[in-house]
Amino acid sequence: MAQRIRKSKKQKERALAVFHRLREACPEVRCTLDYKNPLQLLIMTILAAQCTDARVNIVCRDLFQKYKTAEDFVNAAPGALEKDIYACGFYNQKARAIRDSCGLIMDVHHGEVPQDMDALLALPGVGRKIANAVRGECFGKPGVIVDTHCKRVANRLGFTRHTDPTHIERDLMALWPEEHWTLFSHFMVFHGRAVCRTRAPQCDVCVVASWCPWPARSQKSKR
Repeated sequence: MAQRIRKSKKQKERALAVFHRLREACPEVRCTLDYKNPLQLLIMTILAAQCTDARVNIVCRDLFQKYKTAEDFVNAAPGALEKDIYACGFYNQKARAIRDSCGLIMDVHHGEVPQDMDALLALPGVGRKIANAVRGECFGKPGVIVDTHCKRVANRLGFTRHTDPTHIERDLMALWPEEHWTLFSHFMVFHGRAVCRTRAPQCDVCVVASWCPWPARSQKSKR
């Protein structure tokens, strides 16, 4: 990723205020995928594309009883893995990405999910969102996880004006303290799902409304 941009002290202070308010209001927020190890989280984040975390959790209860190692996924019988993940949608593409990623994990990384960003990005089906989730959750390496909810909330809060995930990630890295990157990302996702929805956002009950410029911009656009 290119060199980080600079943000003003005032911008950083506002972002930190939002973080503390969300943490105070929702102290239980965490990753909503129920994983037990890095391989499981990697598989689950691949499956979560165009699918809800709740559905992925249901599917993976049985999936991880059947497939416990990267080798198990590589050796899955033709069509078997596709059938097992069918409910997550795009099962052919996802099965191919899982098999190919697990093949590289076996061949290059001795069966263990790598911690290095470049090594993770070299795995089929893995982009920066998935890599940052795995690194932040499993290896204690903070990263900004930009999904559709984080993208929407970050824009409404004025943290970024970009729509491209890479540019959004860069803006948020410059704005948020590094130690908060992973948790702040989870707050953005949770808040986007529960309150700051695509349609009919619940601004009247939003705990960070006083730091949010979006309602004012929205009202101006209606005039």
